[in-house]
Amino acid sequence: MYQDNRPCDVCGSEVRLRAHEATEDPTEATVRGDNDSTVDERVCTNPDCPTNGGSDDAPRP
Repeated sequence: MYQDNRPCDVCGSEVRLRAHEATEDPTEATVRGDNDSTVDERVCTNPDCPTNGGSDDAPRP
């Protein structure tokens, strides 16, 4: 089992792990270009955190 207990890098709140969204078209898949990326997507539990802004240029928790 994979765990990532680090708090959000932006606001310090608790982070939950969520599976990356799957796609049927491999050309549309998100490519993580580094070896340190998490297996799952980190999601900050603070609704006011800038990482929950919903845009592609929002910071990552």
